[in-house]
Amino acid sequence: MRLLLLFLIIASAITTSYAQDITTRFNEAYQRTDQNFDIDCRYSFNQSFKLMTPLSQTIKGKDYIKRDFLIESETKSATMSFNLQKKDKNFEYTIIFDGKHSSQGNLSRRDFYIPPVNNPQFASEFETSKIYCFVNFAYSAPHVITDGDYHINVHPHKSYDWQSLLKLPVEKYLNDQNYRSLILIETGNYRGNLVNINDVLNGNDYKLPQSNYGGTDLENVPLDVPIIVAPAGHSRYIFKANSELNVTFTGGNHNYCIWNNTRFILESLMRSKSEAKINIYYDTKSLVAQIKGMEKVGINFPKKDINQSNLLNSLLKNQKSRDNYHLNYHYYFKQFFFKEFIGMFKTVKLSYDAEGFRKEDIIHGNGTRELEINLIYLY
Repeated sequence: MRLLLLFLIIASAITTSYAQDITTRFNEAYQRTDQNFDIDCRYSFNQSFKLMTPLSQTIKGKDYIKRDFLIESETKSATMSFNLQKKDKNFEYTIIFDGKHSSQGNLSRRDFYIPPVNNPQFASEFETSKIYCFVNFAYSAPHVITDGDYHINVHPHKSYDWQSLLKLPVEKYLNDQNYRSLILIETGNYRGNLVNINDVLNGNDYKLPQSNYGGTDLENVPLDVPIIVAPAGHSRYIFKANSELNVTFTGGNHNYCIWNNTRFILESLMRSKSEAKINIYYDTKSLVAQIKGMEKVGINFPKKDINQSNLLNSLLKNQKSRDNYHLNYHYYFKQFFFKEFIGMFKTVKLSYDAEGFRKEDIIHGNGTRELEINLIYLY
């Protein structure tokens, strides 16, 4: 009797852990995210250390949204208040620094460098021309990442894994308690542009078109695994690791969405004071790719190879395309990515480790941190 009772308890626990259908969980994540909004600002291409940190959540008033930030340099700090309000037929934003210096403009697009500040000395000292702001609607909030081992499954949709190759290896990661797993699901890029700002400011309900990316093969997904809406892999992170962060990627596509998410993880490091080591692992037997990656980056694969199998492990067996692929993937990070954050580090030791292609570089900046980043392929 006791054995039967124990069996029923275990069976009940297993059933409960997967109680909710994964498609339902996806739809709930979409619905929650469609109602999100925030203001976010950061430095881009700053030449010396400049850190921007939110001091509050985005606040919605009767006819405005606003958010306060703290700007830090190596020796000084200042506050920045961003306020967006409707004026006649326009949406006007006003940015106030330290309660006295100002910049303002009319919102014509959702992301922009801020206009000149009315105090040239302050503008020069804090490099305000490098401040890039985003008025985000229908976009997931940043996810906090700390020290430890993460597994990030990107876009487990049938439209990506059209040969159903990834279910077993991905679910093995999702159920491995040694990892903190995240699932990133797809939606239309720039989905927030479908949101009417008037509706947000006036408190009116709005409903965006339903997202549908061909379902998923996943079934056994623990309820404690967060599901995050991440168009093209664009998901923001708040970097709280102090020692070492390990991230293993599965899913697709390695040469677009996962490439993007790699950038967002590294960007979160650059937008922090941390000196934590980052190891990013690409499990080639648990990843798929597409014919073309990011435009002009050159991380592409031949169509005939993709038609046979889009599993990354299979695609990399073509030596010619493999060598070119790794060359371009590595070249982007070495030559382009870190230049956007040149004031945020003294050196970055960048290691790229793949079968038949191994590179190690030291990238120099104008800051004080000495960082180490390793991109590692698993076979």
